Amino acid sequence: MKQTAIAAAVMLAALPLAAGSIAVAHHAALSTPSPAATQIGLSVMQRGGNASDAAIAIAFALAVSDSGNLAGGGFLVFYEASTHSVWALDFHAPGYVAGLSAMQKRFSKLAWKDLVAPAIRLAGERKDLAAMLQRIADKGARDFYDGELSHRALDQFKTAGGTTSLRELREYKPSWRAPIKVTFHEYDIYTLPPPSAAGLMLGEQLEILAGFDLNKLGAAQRIHLIAEAGRRAAIDRDRFIAGTGELRTYRDVVSPEHASGWRESINPLHATPTATLGATAKSTLTQSAQETDFSIVDAAGNIAAVTMTLDGVTGDDKRLFTSASPAIVFRSGVPWLALSASGGPAAPNFVLQTFLAIAVDGKPAGDALAAPRFDQQALPDDIAYENSTTPAETVAKLREMGHGLRETVSLGDMNALVIEAGRITAVADPRHGGAAGGY
Repeated sequence: MKQTAIAAAVMLAALPLAAGSIAVAHHAALSTPSPAATQIGLSVMQRGGNASDAAIAIAFALAVSDSGNLAGGGFLVFYEASTHSVWALDFHAPGYVAGLSAMQKRFSKLAWKDLVAPAIRLAGERKDLAAMLQRIADKGARDFYDGELSHRALDQFKTAGGTTSLRELREYKPSWRAPIKVTFHEYDIYTLPPPSAAGLMLGEQLEILAGFDLNKLGAAQRIHLIAEAGRRAAIDRDRFIAGTGELRTYRDVVSPEHASGWRESINPLHATPTATLGATAKSTLTQSAQETDFSIVDAAGNIAAVTMTLDGVTGDDKRLFTSASPAIVFRSGVPWLALSASGGPAAPNFVLQTFLAIAVDGKPAGDALAAPRFDQQALPDDIAYENSTTPAETVAKLREMGHGLRETVSLGDMNALVIEAGRITAVADPRHGGAAGGY
């Protein structure tokens, strides 16, 4: 039976899916950066697997297709429907294999080797990689860290620019953490705590923006206010997450009182130079060259939002700073939206903008992901924007308001799910080659 399921997964993976697609489903759905990975994850769920099983199979498949490197890592936000609980997992580099194993042991229904199998088939003629995956499937994750594979794992990590030692590799363990809950009107957003900046960036910006009626504003003024909130949150992120990273400091930073002070410092009609707000250094948060993300909901209602790095580098190996921002949103206490984003330090801003577009503006998920994106990081002082999606009139008005502007073709990558009664809408970012699927 298991061999039949594996064969079916590989056959289904060969079928085409539309890149940048939207899928409407009634039982389960997912969106990933790869049509092949989406087909593999979909097949896993159709064969009895859950969101955790699909996430593991997808992650191994993406490692094969994107880098061939298993020394990366990732971050998970997971909703377990049977217990109505939300979990967060930090498995940053070199935790790729260990983190997936931790997910399998806590949440999965299918056997570990069956979840590695599609990636082994994808490895094809890359015999060394296929052999490594086969040994991981047969011997388990620990062989990658303190077994025969450990020296090869260390070589992969060093090749990608990491500095982990063999002892550190052997002692590595992923960390289960309590997620951060950010409340905005009837919405509760669950995302990562420090050392990720996600909770701080989302929480502080939404506290600041709660004092403005965004859906009554024109495009330029709306972008202005969101960018100014982002400027202030980035200043605090650089001070506290990339500085002390202490959770009690985080609580102070996202308080209504702190947000009120920042809100009062915003000129609603003109940009505020970052230097006047006390920022003294550019963010130390870095972006992985091979960052990826995906979102999954299964037929039982379990949800996985995942951000992963595929190149073994997630910032300072000894002290992790990250902006990974997988998020699960509840509306009136019910799971409603899953968001995952790639984009380095800008990822929380892309999650925020997509959330506001769907929750506040009422845009369909496809329109929300296709909408113009922008990013303000405090330093540099200007706003990055997409010249391919942003109207020239909006750009001109932002310049009139005193904003410096940096144009680029596209910003970030998103995968999203909207979960409603009897209907799930999965959306892959139209900017890239991902795909949505469901049944």
